[in-house]
This record gives sequence, C-alpha cells and structure tokens, in this order.
Amino acid sequence: MTTGDRLCNIDECKEPNKCYGKCRNKEGGFDCTCPFGTRGNAYTGPCDGGLAIGICASLLVTLTILLGIEWFRYKQRIIRKDLMRQREEHMRQREEYFHLRGGQLLRNMMSRDNNIPFMLYDRDQIESATNGFDNMLVIGQGGQGTVYRGCINLHPDNPVAIKKCKGFDEDSWAEFTDELLILSRVNHENIVKLLGCCLQFDVPILVYEFVQNKTLYNLIHIQNDPSIRTLEIRLKVAAESAEALAYLHSSVDHPIILHGDVKSTNILLNKNFIAKVSDFGCSKIRTADENYDVVKGTMGYLDPEYLRNFQLTDKSDVYSFGVVLLELLTRRMPLSVDKVSLASIFQEAMREGHFLELIDAEILHEDNMGLISDLATLANRCLIMTSESRPTMSTVADELRRRMAGQVQQDQGVLTGTSSSLALTASSGANTSEYLTGERSTDYYDLERVASMNIEFAR
Repeated sequence: MTTGDRLCNIDECKEPNKCYGKCRNKEGGFDCTCPFGTRGNAYTGPCDGGLAIGICASLLVTLTILLGIEWFRYKQRIIRKDLMRQREEHMRQREEYFHLRGGQLLRNMMSRDNNIPFMLYDRDQIESATNGFDNMLVIGQGGQGTVYRGCINLHPDNPVAIKKCKGFDEDSWAEFTDELLILSRVNHENIVKLLGCCLQFDVPILVYEFVQNKTLYNLIHIQNDPSIRTLEIRLKVAAESAEALAYLHSSVDHPIILHGDVKSTNILLNKNFIAKVSDFGCSKIRTADENYDVVKGTMGYLDPEYLRNFQLTDKSDVYSFGVVLLELLTRRMPLSVDKVSLASIFQEAMREGHFLELIDAEILHEDNMGLISDLATLANRCLIMTSESRPTMSTVADELRRRMAGQVQQDQGVLTGTSSSLALTASSGANTSEYLTGERSTDYYDLERVASMNIEFAR
C-alpha cells in the first residue's frame, strides 16, 4: 500500500455525526447498524429502543402466564390432596363408625346365616337416597327419629322409608347391633318389614319397606270421607294393630320387642286398609324381667308410669294402644289445645257415666252401641294407671278379634248378647242427634246407665 492510499483510508467512525449506532470502519467506507434490541436508520439518526421494550414486555407477560399456570397447577394439587385427605378421613370415619357400631360383627353373623333377609347399606347410598336428608323428603317425625322417603340406587319404582334415629345412647350400640338381627327376622303381615341399616353415621339409620297409603292418623283426623271410616274398618285396623304388637311382645321365636312409640301416625294403612305397625326399629328388645330407660315416646300416648320411673315395659305399649283406641272411638286428638290428655277426659267421663258424649257421631248408631261399649271398656282397661292391672297385648288382640267375629254375625242379622242388652226400646225413638245435642231423654239416660254398669262390672 502506498503512502497516498494510507492517507486516503479515513476512519469515518471517528467523525462526529457519522453514525448514530454501532459503527464499523472498512476500506472505502463504514457500516453503521442499530444495536441489538433497537431499530431505525443509524446513518441518519438515533436508533429507537421500542423493540427492546416490546421484547421485554412480551417476555414478562409470557413469564407471568407461565407462573400463573404453575400456580394454578400447584393450587389444584393442593386441593386434590385436601380432597383426598378429606375422602380418606371420611372413609376412616365411616370404617371407625362401622366397627365401633359392631358392623363387622353383624356382617360376620350375616355371612354365617345366609337366610337373613337383611342389607348393610353404604353411607353414600343413604345420602343419595335422601338427597342429604332433605326436609322435603320427610314423611314422618316422632320421639324416636325422622323418616324420609327415598329410593336406594335411584330406583323410583322401589321406594323405601329411611329412618334416622335420634336421642340414641352411645353405650347402647353393642346391644343394638345384636338386636338388629332379631328385628330383621320379624315377619308379620301387620308389621312394616325392616330391610336393612347403615352403621356409618353417628346414629342408627334404618331402612324399611315403604307402605304406599297413608296413616291411621290421616284416616281419623284428616280425610273427610266417612264411608272409609266406618266402625267396622276402625275395628279391623285396631285388631290388626293389636295383633302386630302382641307378636312383638311374644317371646316364642324372638325376645320381647317393645315398640315404645305406639300412636296413630305409626300405624300405616295400605290400599286395602290393612294395618302395618311401623317405627319400631329404634325400640328396645328385652328379656323377661329387664327394663331399659332410653326409649322416648310422644306426649299424649306416654304411659304415666313410664313418665314417673322412665322404665319401658310391654304394658307401656298397652297404655299407648289404649289411647289409639280412644282416637278410633272419638276422633279426638290425644292432647287438646289446652294440653289436656284425651285419656284423662275419657276416664273421667267413664267414672261419671257419660262417655257416649265423647263418641264420634259417625259411628254413634243404635246398632253399634254394644260394640262401642265393649271397645270403650277395653280402652279403659288399657289405660289403668297401675300397669300390672292392664291386660297384655295378646289379650287385647284376642278380644278385638272376638268383637270382629261378633260384628260379622250382627251384620248377618244375628244379635249378640251384648248388643241385645244395650238395644234401645222401640218406643224410645232416640236418634243420633240426641246423643250430640245433649238432650237427655229417659231412654238415653237408661242407655248410658246400662253401658256404665257393664263397664264398671268389667273393671
């Protein structure tokens, strides 16, 4: 290279305002470019830094999104772990309930006896069937628990009655699970069948067959058709209910089973008016000479002796059934608006000899007087204050069956001794209105006096 060439090779990068970016000198000229992250024409003016800001912003947004996704996944993992822990805790609690309630022992006993028609239901099945014990599905409530209508495994054509017991003593679980097998063997046409139970709650859950029709309470106090509330139907329901209770009290093929909450709402009626006693699963089973003090009942039906000493006996059920008989005869509530018991009102009327004033006008007819007197006498015996003086349920059932047979004979034109002794004379001309208005003719007075004499004699 000559001296002239070296003199002509000028470094333009050192000259001011030649390059506003990154300058690189070369022979015969120079290159001028914008630095990384900027844009523009570095020969004519400064480079713009907006591209760097955009890239940084994009990177920041992308990083934020990635962090958000990762945080969401982290929270999801935490929630899943919590749900798994809760599920495991629920399962552990269910198993704990099941074992503490004697479920495994019950399962082993069922496996040894394949003839037991009894099911152990899972908690999920019960909660699903009752929609979490929805109040809209409640079909009954009482001193022993709440009954829900439900469908196990969501079969709408096969509803069941699911009872959630209350007021249950924790110390009673061991004996209760033993009793369940006995209750599962109860087989009587006038008793609602116990299908199974669930032992995964803090209280017993019992599953019964569902009776499609309504209760005796509905027949007596709510519906307004007297044609399905005749004395014959009332007597039939009373006799069938008494036979069911007598079966529970019998100790031929099972220990004595005490119902503990006999009342008209616990007597169900199917479409043929066949009575079925229900709500006995939270009851107590006892051997002879044993009493238990944990069963609750319903005011108006409770045995006065039970209220005094809290000892439930078979005669406690007899007293409660006597109140049901009064409901059938009078169509009055067990407790008045002023909380006066129907039993005390009836017993006072019996003592004073004017019990007929309490009898329902629908059945207060001349042809019924003998039967009404007999039923009133029987009810009064069931309501005797001293339990030892009350009849057994077997005796009550036998007497009601005899009255049914006598009623059939009377319907066929055969007069029984009781009905003839209470028949009105032909000259009386008494009718039902006289019984209701209280206009006491001589014949009406004689009728009450004879009936009262018969009742006093029966005592």
